[in-house]
Amino acid sequence: MSYNKIGYYQLNNLIENRVPFIFFNYGTDLGPWYSSIQKLHVEAWQVMLVESQTQQELDERKIPKDFAILLLCQDGKQSERIANVLENKGYTNVYLIDGGYQQMVTDRG
Repeated sequence: MSYNKIGYYQLNNLIENRVPFIFFNYGTDLGPWYSSIQKLHVEAWQVMLVESQTQQELDERKIPKDFAILLLCQDGKQSERIANVLENKGYTNVYLIDGGYQQMVTDRG
């Protein structure tokens, strides 16, 4: 395992600083969490999809293997599976939200 686990605060810093990344969101809604500028950044990079569409989306967007990929699901388990698959395919900059959306809600308070 060489993918990175991050939490709510690290994700929030990436969004607030408008760091470029592709954000694969597997069924959660962060829209209400952010103001207009941050919301635009999330919407620009966010892709709502199901697990089986992940590789197709990467291929269609021609995402380089070293580009930052963030994964978010409900509890972190699906993201962990996908992170392992992506790493096995040579992606080197994969992040997942540790504990998923449920943990983000707890951390955000």
